[in-house]
Amino acid sequence: MPYAIDLFCGAGGFSEGILQAGFDILFSSDKSPMVEETYTNRHKQLGILEGIDTHFELADIKELTADKIFIEINSLKYGEIFKAGDVDAIFGGPPCQGFSRLGKRDASDPRNMLFHEYLRIIRDIKPKYVVMENVTGILDMLMLDFPSVLDIRIYEGQNLVKDILKKEFIGLGYTLLDVQVLNAANFGVPQQRNRVVFLAYRNDVEAVKYPEIQTSNYTTVYDALGDMYDGDNAYSTDFSQQSKQGRTPDISGKVLMRNGISNMEVSRHDDIVTERFSIYKQGENRSKAVSRLRIEGIDLRKKFPHLFYDSLFQINTKSNHKIIQKYLLDKGLMREEFATDKWLQFTNRQLSLLFQYSIMDDKGFHKVIKSLSLRMKIDSEQTLDFWRSVSSELNKDLSEDEYSNKLIKGKITDEMAEAIFTKKSIRVRLNGETVSPTMVTLPDDFIHPYFNRILTVREMARLQSFDDSFEFLGKRTTGGSKRAKETPQFTQVGNAVPPLLARAIATEVYRVLDK
Repeated sequence: MPYAIDLFCGAGGFSEGILQAGFDILFSSDKSPMVEETYTNRHKQLGILEGIDTHFELADIKELTADKIFIEINSLKYGEIFKAGDVDAIFGGPPCQGFSRLGKRDASDPRNMLFHEYLRIIRDIKPKYVVMENVTGILDMLMLDFPSVLDIRIYEGQNLVKDILKKEFIGLGYTLLDVQVLNAANFGVPQQRNRVVFLAYRNDVEAVKYPEIQTSNYTTVYDALGDMYDGDNAYSTDFSQQSKQGRTPDISGKVLMRNGISNMEVSRHDDIVTERFSIYKQGENRSKAVSRLRIEGIDLRKKFPHLFYDSLFQINTKSNHKIIQKYLLDKGLMREEFATDKWLQFTNRQLSLLFQYSIMDDKGFHKVIKSLSLRMKIDSEQTLDFWRSVSSELNKDLSEDEYSNKLIKGKITDEMAEAIFTKKSIRVRLNGETVSPTMVTLPDDFIHPYFNRILTVREMARLQSFDDSFEFLGKRTTGGSKRAKETPQFTQVGNAVPPLLARAIATEVYRVLDK
């Protein structure tokens, strides 16, 4: 088998395609401990033993050297057979955050230097073939005073990344093919995902070419999600059967079937979120849904009462805040913290829940009273008095009946639309009859086509063309400041190169090596 190195490997999307194409992966590297856990576990699943069949290095690429790589791969079962020029192919996609579209950037920015370090490894390993993938924005991204890996020269001023690449590869003794943008949907992936792919071959080996584009028989979202549900929701497709049976071979050459289904934990949504998701029709984002409702109108109070009252209270935020503060002042309960927008907004939301539960005779009413008592630092009887005193005074800017009538007539203002749908304009309900939009790392950007919830990790993985046997480990998701440092399961899936796209590219490299 030909031998490959997989850099910036992430959870292993490109790795899956490389293995499916017939390569042995000698060495792989990433700097995230979370993706290391998933990546190395996948190799264990496939019987690919760490330190014997392959080596994973947890490191920033700046810490990697050709000497380190050769020490590790020459310690594997193959023996001391590798030196510069012997590795068949290097695959990788340096993260693009450091590339600038917005003007000058410091060439010493460590994110810019990832691109430089990748070229350095290529220079020192001298593989026969090089594959580099990235976002389409790389085609017009600029580098400032970028240092060459050939010698001490500097590409002075601002230069396009693709122009730097061409000159560097020529200097390294490679031919770089004219760059192409490949859409994953053209290679069996049930997703519109455009990736720039750079292919280069050493001047002393057979020329490589890009994979041929498939322009028919696209895999739809419906195709992708088969064999995942029970009862009345159960169905099967060719794609889902392939995902279930497996495409990636283990160490013996047999594909690995799924044993049960992992990563299918369903997120819990409250009634308001579930009702909000219910409004979207397949293929709609917020803009399309609002446009439709402005034509059709909607009886939100009758169909989706939780969302109706939640949005009503949001629209009346300013007047409700005044009512809340007046009561607190009159009763001598006002504290400094109660004057903040955050405290007032949350209290207004709890009043909205009390309003809903009182109308619907819901047992949640007393739970909210208890919660509100803790926030206001008063007992339950005082909180009930607060509720009785203010409930009839709330929502004076736009009354309940006025709001309902406007919605029924489709007279939906931008403020009303934001209260109903939130500010998240890119959220979309997937259309089962087409390929999905590009999967990203935030799960709440996508609503399931058939259920009123976001996707599970496994459902996203299906849309990326991962086998069902591939397990994603670590946290499911994260948020806030941790998002820049952690790589939870949803991020691992969203950042991955779709395995079927990777397989198509790697197969072309395998084909010329096989000659």
